[in-house]
Amino acid sequence: MASDDEDGSGPSKADHYRHWDGSDEIVFAVEEDRVLTIKEYESVEDFERTVEDSEYVGTHEGVADLPGVEAFADGDAPDE
Repeated sequence: MASDDEDGSGPSKADHYRHWDGSDEIVFAVEEDRVLTIKEYESVEDFERTVEDSEYVGTHEGVADLPGVEAFADGDAPDE
């Protein structure tokens, strides 16, 4: 089990964890003892291997309605 953050208060928005498999997980929100994270895998193959035993349940509309990653760019990235 993961330990609490350095001050012992549990997860907080923007806490960043690196897993043994090389993936990164970042806390997006903590509300009513629930934790929403974003997890980044090093490759599509790593993602597929991780979820192969999971049940696909469709598209989450709350996430589908979020703007694309370009909306969160810091302005220093070149245009694609």
